[in-house]
Amino acid sequence: MIIDSPIASLNNSVSTNVLLDDFQLVENRKKTKIKRKLTTSAFKKKRAQHQSNVASKNVTSSLISSMSSIDMVEPLVNKLVHTTDNTHQVRCTQHVQDSQIIKGTQQALRNSPVQSVLPISDTQQISITTESTRYAQTRFPFPPFIIRFNVGRITSNQIKEGLTSHCNKNFQMEINILNCRLSNRSSNNEYDFLLFLKDASSFSFLLDTNHWPNIFGNTNYTFPYSSSIPPQLSLIIKNVDLRLDFKDFSNEIKTNYPQVKNVIRLKNKFNNEIKLVKFKLSSATVREELSLKKKITIGYIVYDIDEYLAPANILICSKCMGLGHFMKQCTQTKSTCKTCGECVDDLKLHICSNVEKCIHCGQNHKSNSLKCQVVKSFRSELTRKLLSSNNY
Repeated sequence: MIIDSPIASLNNSVSTNVLLDDFQLVENRKKTKIKRKLTTSAFKKKRAQHQSNVASKNVTSSLISSMSSIDMVEPLVNKLVHTTDNTHQVRCTQHVQDSQIIKGTQQALRNSPVQSVLPISDTQQISITTESTRYAQTRFPFPPFIIRFNVGRITSNQIKEGLTSHCNKNFQMEINILNCRLSNRSSNNEYDFLLFLKDASSFSFLLDTNHWPNIFGNTNYTFPYSSSIPPQLSLIIKNVDLRLDFKDFSNEIKTNYPQVKNVIRLKNKFNNEIKLVKFKLSSATVREELSLKKKITIGYIVYDIDEYLAPANILICSKCMGLGHFMKQCTQTKSTCKTCGECVDDLKLHICSNVEKCIHCGQNHKSNSLKCQVVKSFRSELTRKLLSSNNY
C-alpha cells in the first residue's frame, strides 16, 4: 500500500472480479474456506432435517397402526403429526406416546377376563395389615407338646393338674402351662391333646421325656411327634469360616455342650451358605449363660454369638390363599386350591390335578409354602415392621 495514496487498499476490499489498471482483485483464501464450510454445513443441515422428517413420519405411521385399537391415543397421534417439523418436539411426543401405550396395554390386561399368574414386585405385593401384626404377636410363643391317647376319656384339667403336681413333687420344678386343649384332628380310635407352655424354662424342662409322668388318670399315652426346639432356645455364631469342616465343627460344639441338639449353617435368599451358624439348645439355663458371655470357644477359636430372631408367623387365608387376612375377612366368592391354585365353588368336591402351582409366584410349590419368594418377602417385611415397633 502506498502511503497517502488516494487508492484504498485492495486486500480488505470486497472482490468484484473487475480489472482496474491491469490488476485483478483476488479473494482472500481464509474467506473462501469459510464460505465453503458455511455452504457444506447448510447442505448437511438441510439433509439431516429431511431425514428427521422422514423418520418422524415413519414413527407416526407405525404408532398409528400399532394403536388403532386404543381410542384414547388418537388426539396424541394428531399432535405428533403436527409437530414433525421439529425434531426435539417429535422425540418428546414419542416418549409421551410410549408411556401412554404402556398404560393402555396394562389397562387392557387388567380388564381382560383371563388372569395369568405373574410375579409381582415386592413394593406392589407386600402390604402389611393390622391382622398380620396381631397374628404374629398373639400366637403361642412355643410349639405344643402333642399327647396321644388311645383309650379312655381324659380331660385337659387332668393333664394340667397331673403334670404340674408330678414335676413339683418329684423335681421341685414349677411348670407354667399356658393352655391345654383337644386337637381338632382327633379320631374315634385315638385323640390328641395340645399342651402349650408359657416360658422357656418350662418348655426346656419338658423336652426331657423322663420328666413326664407315666400315666394321666390311669391311662397310658404316647408322643406321636417330638417337639421342635423354638427360636427362644437358639443362638447364632458369627463369622464361621466357609472352608472349615462343618461336621467336625458341629461335633465339637456338641461335645463341649451336650445340651446342643442341632447345629445348622444358615443360608441367604439365594440358597447360598453364609458365615452364620445357628445352634439349638435343650437347656434354657445354658442358653442364658452363653447369651450373657456373648462368646463361645470352638477349636481354640473364640467366636461371637448373638440371639437368634425367628421370622414372624405369617397369616395366610385358608380360602383364597392370600396373605394378611383371615378367612372371615376374605372377599373372594370361590375357594382356591392350595396345591394346583384352581378356584372352585367347593373344595370338598374339587378333583385336584396334584400339579403344584403357587398363585403368588407361579412356581411348582403350594400356595401356602414358606419357600415361596413372595411369602419370604412378606415375612421379611413383617419381621422388620415388628422389630421397628419394639413389640417383637
